[in-house]
Amino acid sequence: MTTTVTIYSDLHCPWAAVAVHRLRRARDGQDLDVVFDQRAWPLEWVNGQGTPRDIVESEMAVLAGHEERLFSRYGDPSWPSTLLPAFELVAAARRAFGLRAAEDVDYAVRLAFFRRSADVSQRHVLHRVAGEAGLDADAVMRVWETGSARADVVDDYRRGQQLPIQGSPQIFWPDGSTSHNPGMDHEWVRGLPRVRHADPRAAARLLAERAGGSGAGSAA
Repeated sequence: MTTTVTIYSDLHCPWAAVAVHRLRRARDGQDLDVVFDQRAWPLEWVNGQGTPRDIVESEMAVLAGHEERLFSRYGDPSWPSTLLPAFELVAAARRAFGLRAAEDVDYAVRLAFFRRSADVSQRHVLHRVAGEAGLDADAVMRVWETGSARADVVDDYRRGQQLPIQGSPQIFWPDGSTSHNPGMDHEWVRGLPRVRHADPRAAARLLAERAGGSGAGSAA
C-alpha cells in the first residue's frame, strides 16, 4: 500500500528544493512505496510580497555547496514575478493524472528554475516542464487553462494556515508528526545566510523511520 507524505513548500525556496531532492533520492534508494503529496505554501501570500531575488540567489549560492548538482547561477534576465502559475501547474497535474504526476511536475519545476534558470511563470516554459515530467503536456495545460487549479492552490494555502507550519518546507509524516527543513539549520548574519548545522542523512533517516523504510544508509 502506498504511503503518502505531505509537503507544504514554496517552489522557489532553495531549502525546499534540497529537502525534496533528498527525500526523492531516499525514497528511490530505499525502494519505498511512497508518494510525496506536494501542497502549495506560496511565500508571496504568506509574507504579503514576493521573495526578493537577492535573498533567493544568496540561499542558492550557499546551498550549492551542499547539493552542487541541484543549483546553477540564475542566468535568465527574466525572473518570475510570481510563482502562482507554477503552483497551478502542479495542481493541474494532480487533477489530470494523480499525486505522483503532481510530485514529478513539482520536482521538474524546481529543476527548471534552480538548475536551468527558467522563468516558471511563463506558459511556454510550464508546457515544456510538464513534458519533462513525463506527462502529456497538452492534457496538463488544458486543465491548467480551463480547470480549477487556482482554487486548489487557494485551498492548499488556507489549509496550511491551520497547520503548524514553521516555514518552507514543512513535512507531515504518516504518523502525524511534522518536520521543518530536515537536516538544515540556518540563520541570517549581516545580510547573508549561514548554515549552522547540516545533516545530509536527516531526510533519509526520517523517511525510513516514519514512512516504513528499513534504513537510511543507501540514500545518504
